[in-house]
Amino acid sequence: MSLPLFFQILAVVMPQIFSDHMVLQQGRNVPVWGTADPKEQIVVTLTPEAGAKAVATVKVRADKAGAWRVELPAGQADGQAYVLQVKGRKETLRFSDVVYGEVWLASGQSNMAYEMRRSWQAPPRKGEDLATAELGKPANPQIRVYLSGSRPAQRGVPARDSWKIADGESLAPVSAAGYFFAKKVQEELGVPVGLISAAVGGSAIAQWLPGGNLGSRMVEPLMPYALAGFLWYQGETDLAQRNDHYQGDYEQLIAFWRERFASPDAPAYSVMLAPHTFSDRMHRQSKVTAAALPLFWQTQLRTEKTIPNSAQIYISDLVDNLEDIHPSYKWFVGERLARVALVRHYGRTALGEWCGPRAESLRAEADPEGPGRRLVVKFSHCGEGLSGRSNSVEPRSIARLKWFEIAGADGVWHQAFADIISKDEVAVYNSVVPAPVAVRFAWRETAQPNLFNDAGLPAYPFKLNL
Repeated sequence: MSLPLFFQILAVVMPQIFSDHMVLQQGRNVPVWGTADPKEQIVVTLTPEAGAKAVATVKVRADKAGAWRVELPAGQADGQAYVLQVKGRKETLRFSDVVYGEVWLASGQSNMAYEMRRSWQAPPRKGEDLATAELGKPANPQIRVYLSGSRPAQRGVPARDSWKIADGESLAPVSAAGYFFAKKVQEELGVPVGLISAAVGGSAIAQWLPGGNLGSRMVEPLMPYALAGFLWYQGETDLAQRNDHYQGDYEQLIAFWRERFASPDAPAYSVMLAPHTFSDRMHRQSKVTAAALPLFWQTQLRTEKTIPNSAQIYISDLVDNLEDIHPSYKWFVGERLARVALVRHYGRTALGEWCGPRAESLRAEADPEGPGRRLVVKFSHCGEGLSGRSNSVEPRSIARLKWFEIAGADGVWHQAFADIISKDEVAVYNSVVPAPVAVRFAWRETAQPNLFNDAGLPAYPFKLNL
């Protein structure tokens, strides 16, 4: 009489991240691990499906607790499919259609969890709904997806996530931003891309930190699977709860992931929160102010200096409805994340700027058209030059720049006129402030500025003083 499934004990057990269709990170040693009977010998082989001899064979003996781990030597994406075989004394686990490529983890809360199939609920007001269109396309074996925590364990039926080839069915519950990142990277590099999607709506960053319930359930079981880097889109909950130590939390999260994934230099790319009327939402008996989001943006941007090999992308132009905390156009979000990775991590510098214009310095000069003086902001990441346009979805030329403010010594802010005066400079002025000493830009939760570079990327919010 056989035992019920949940009572059976297998001599060789491996994490769910190992399955058919998995993607192995190219260019680095690949950890393979699991449990077995104490002191049992495990033989791991990687063999081309075409039938050639094994390209790697590694043996290891489980320790006293039954844990074992080996590392396959680094391989390259070569267009071949492999079989990964793990053989113990009694059982042999066999995973087929295994390929080398690039593996990325996409995590965060609802805007990262935002599913491909969800786009129809709030279709974009401009252009085609690319997420829905993508679900109607044929299967693409060059992109594989792993949805962590997609099938919680039930009595008698163990949880079993697995890698799946991208098609209309497998992509439906996957992160839209993550998928379009993978799609762009795959198209540019021409190698398979594996996306691990691990995000939960409404989650705070604390839940992903060491010991947090989501990190423990959805990310830590994947460690130390070999990957290229991390994508992060989260913070709405922490802004609403006025988390004053968000910067330190994010630094801790990336440090922990890098350590446990054995990738100390792995890039970490994050999405700055989109414009939204946070101040109209009631949070824990208290309201946040309209300035809370600009301050949070600055917190996010500071992590670029404290976390090596990290970057923040800005998406102020990708919002149709400021009252919707889930902005449209997740395909552009994914493509912007991919642009950072392609330029900074993969060296595709021919793509141009990886981010929008950023204020670098401020100077005062006499106003050539009136009394008093004006402030001139010099920007970096301008590409071929600054421009005023409506947005990146339906761009059109705009004569006057918006969302610039200046202040004098009294600290009172006034809406200002702003003009592009060179490829990388903007002059800001208002006759009611003849001696301005400070300028700020996009300093409100609903700000959707119209200053862009030639790559169609929006200028970042800032505040500068002389």
